[in-house]
Amino acid sequence: MATVLIVEDEDSLRETLSRYLVHEGHKVFAVASGYEALDVGFDVSPDVLIADWMLKNHIHGLHVSEVFRALHPRLNTILITGFPSRDLLEESVRCGVSSLLEKPFDLKDLHDAVDGALSGSSTGDSLGPPIAAIAVGTGGRLEFASQRAQELFAAAKISNDVQHVAEIIGGDPLGLLAASEEDWVEVQPFAAGEDSWLMRSRRRPGNVGWLAVFCPREEEQRRSDPRVRILLDVRSEMTARSLENHGPVVVIERDGVVRRLLVSQIERVGAICYPSDDLPSALRLLSAEPRAQTVLVDFALAGPEMDSWVDQIHAIRPGASIIGTGGVGAESDLLLKGVDRVLRKPWRINNLLDAIEGPQIPESG
Repeated sequence: MATVLIVEDEDSLRETLSRYLVHEGHKVFAVASGYEALDVGFDVSPDVLIADWMLKNHIHGLHVSEVFRALHPRLNTILITGFPSRDLLEESVRCGVSSLLEKPFDLKDLHDAVDGALSGSSTGDSLGPPIAAIAVGTGGRLEFASQRAQELFAAAKISNDVQHVAEIIGGDPLGLLAASEEDWVEVQPFAAGEDSWLMRSRRRPGNVGWLAVFCPREEEQRRSDPRVRILLDVRSEMTARSLENHGPVVVIERDGVVRRLLVSQIERVGAICYPSDDLPSALRLLSAEPRAQTVLVDFALAGPEMDSWVDQIHAIRPGASIIGTGGVGAESDLLLKGVDRVLRKPWRINNLLDAIEGPQIPESG
């Protein structure tokens, strides 16, 4: 028997997967969002994560997997998607996903994927160093410590059977946890002499305690790790501007490097981004994700069909804001094709935000 955590926002599918895996003898926990999954994961330490790629909040299935791998390096992920693409396959491999299940799939496919995840070791490269994270109960009792956190404790000569946060950091540990909800604070390991760590926390749902992350001073650059920001629900601190309340953005771009850069920069400032290298898959994404109201279209990819692409996007999402991306000299052609705004390559992050947030191009005449 294994412990399986399912994160799927489609109620009927979540229930079907849960019932089947319970019948198979597994202990199953099922939630509807990525943040619920992260919180439950601290309590249940799953052996297998089953996550839908497209989740209806600020993080998707691969984000959840990346964070879990930073906390539980041996955990394997099964990713579910109705939108397989080369990008998603490559990213799944890079993120150490054990199996990619394409909807619709039958229960034998799920059975085989879970068996494969349990019988194999975690695959793929880590997307960064492990995270030193702990879960603390309301009274300060230590409920979870990641592998990296335990390594920090050992280096600071803190007992490996530590039971309370007061045995980890000195001073007023509960007060420091509360203060670090707003920003990183410096804390002194309980038995480490002159050494110090940086700590950032967030309250767990229901105010039943905290999740906290430690960064030794010599590793303070890890504060900007996207996985840390996801875990702590800090979405927009890398820039004064944010897309935190913006819906998902669909990107249609032929150049894989540019596509990945757009995804990373858009998600860096708090919005979900769904990439595609062709129009049909982008249209399917739009059909499945009603919150997506912004589409970036590569002019070089659409070419003379740009006006047709604009019409097809608006047929699915009439109110969509369409941003055409192109090099110097493409602006006038793009505006004639019906786009709302132009993002000229090469761009900087503020140019990208201006294009996504900026006013509509007024009609001529």
